[in-house]
Amino acid sequence: MQLFINIVPQAHLNWAALTTLIGEINSQGFASTQLNLQLPADQTLSADQASTAATWSLMINQPAPTSIAETYALTLRETDHVLPGAFLQWEQVSQRHPASLISLASFAESASLDDQMTAYLANYSAEGTPLNTQPETADERWIALWGLQSYSVQSNLQSQAQLAQRLRPTGILIPATLYDNQWPLASLNQILAGLQQGNDVIRLHVPTILTRDWPEVTPLAWLDELETVDVSHLDVQWAPIYTDFMDHQLNTLLGVAGRRHVSATDHRQLLTRIKDLNTQPAHWWTRLGLLQLLSPQMAHQLFY
Repeated sequence: MQLFINIVPQAHLNWAALTTLIGEINSQGFASTQLNLQLPADQTLSADQASTAATWSLMINQPAPTSIAETYALTLRETDHVLPGAFLQWEQVSQRHPASLISLASFAESASLDDQMTAYLANYSAEGTPLNTQPETADERWIALWGLQSYSVQSNLQSQAQLAQRLRPTGILIPATLYDNQWPLASLNQILAGLQQGNDVIRLHVPTILTRDWPEVTPLAWLDELETVDVSHLDVQWAPIYTDFMDHQLNTLLGVAGRRHVSATDHRQLLTRIKDLNTQPAHWWTRLGLLQLLSPQMAHQLFY
């Protein structure tokens, strides 16, 4: 397995978080890995940072390799974390199911990892096809977690219940055979292109990364992503599914705004843009339905 890890900053690059993530990646002991930092056009590395990046063999703004057998790309935020033994598990799944999208389960970065692991080990019920991972060293909790590793083959790709875990720019292993060079690697369009080409998605059940959802931490960037998808260019079976998914995501963003997880300026911008996007009738009791009845200015006063 050749792994191309594409790291996308949440907003302005958090160098300390990037340093931690690179350390976690290197600690996996996985030789066939390329690292790329997708640095925004308005950001540059300092001389010291560039020197350190060179020691990491960290590329800057390089496209993912294509048409190379057994090559997978994975996009992460620099604030994400890779859990011990993850690469070994990904490699085993890719060997069993080459050329399939692999959806990675994750723990929530915003909560205590210890608490989540304890709850997971207490409540997990075995399902799917087991993996055989053999870590060199680990404490008892990690060994227990590795012992639970399993995956399932999901063939009903249009299932609305599964879309939230499939339609996300980060946390999806994309095989080179499913790359579409016309789309950015870290984009909904890239994932949709892969889903429309593929016959199934492999779901790794036990979390191997620690991350936070885009709608929660970068709601405006997530709204940008949602808007880049041209429904008229989707396959006929995907267009209505994506439309429903987008409505659900708009309600999610309104929930984030309602919990005051954004600044007042971003809050008003979210409401205004969602109001403009929400042209279809919505149930009056949903957040979208309420926004249809109110101006963004009135909604801002009520929600913020």
